[in-house]
Formats: sequence, C-alpha cells, structure tokens
Amino acid sequence: MADEPDRRGFLKVATGMLGGGLGLVIAAPALRMCVAPTGAETVTTPHDPIDLGLVEQLKVGAPWHRVAIIAPVVKDAWTTARDIVLGGAWLRRTDAKVEALSAVCPHLGCAVGFDETAKSFLCPCHNSTWSESGGLVANTGPAQRDLDPLPIEVHDGRLRLTWVRYKLDTATREPA
Repeated sequence: MADEPDRRGFLKVATGMLGGGLGLVIAAPALRMCVAPTGAETVTTPHDPIDLGLVEQLKVGAPWHRVAIIAPVVKDAWTTARDIVLGGAWLRRTDAKVEALSAVCPHLGCAVGFDETAKSFLCPCHNSTWSESGGLVANTGPAQRDLDPLPIEVHDGRLRLTWVRYKLDTATREPA
C-alpha cells in the first residue's frame, strides 16, 4: 500500500502529459491556420512592368490615348485569375519620350476622361479638372493633387508600364 501514492502520482502526470500532447496535436494546426496569413502576402498583383504592345501604336504628337491595364496573373489565398483589368492609363508620345498618367482620379478613384476640345482631363464624379499635362486646375473640384504619373519605358520597341495604385484623397502621392 505504500507504493500506491507513487503509482497514482505517476498516472496523474502521465495522463496530464498525454492529454496535453493530444491537445497540442489538435491545437497546433488550428493556431497555425489562424496565424499564418498574418505575415504573408495573400493577394498579389504584378510588380513587374506590364507589356502594352508596340510603341508604334502611339503616334508622335497625337492626343492622349486611354489603354486598359490588364494583369496577366492575379493571385489571392485561394484562386489564380488571369487577364484581370487593374485600371486604365492615359498614354501619349512626344518627340523625346512616352508619358503615362493614371486614369484613376486621386480624389475617390473615379475614371478620369480626356476632353479633346478643351484639352483637359475631367473627373465626372466631382468635376475636378486637370490640364493637358495632368496638372490640377485650381478651384475645379475636390481633388488635392495632379494626376498620378506611371512609370513607363520602351524596351525592344514595346511599351512596358509599371502599375502603381496610390492612396486616394491626399495631397501627397503615396503608394497604397
């Protein structure tokens, strides 16, 4: 009978360890599932330049031309989608370079149009107006900054644009 408490103590410790180990085996995957996305990038959009076609499609000195920016692949935590429209850009070609402006209004993200007769950009949502070069026309609407320029390059005779989405309704240009 003197050995009884030691055996009971051992059984208590062994049962507790077995139960704790089993609880850990069950809880670890559940905890990992909840914590894993915290530091991971769950939605991806292209960081590399997107091919827009041949540079010859833009005539030198022609007015601004709107193009859709289409990502070849966008992934989220569950799916992969191909050929997703990210937004639009206005392009023009001068003697010296190719320019690109985002077609997204820096106020609330509406689609910005170009009026060829007035030679200006206009947001139909709140009447913000920008000059032909993309500079904000004072006192025309709630937008606080110029249209956002987009990085564009010509590589092997092809236009390659890097899509950047900026924070909306701020006076400073910060990537979102």
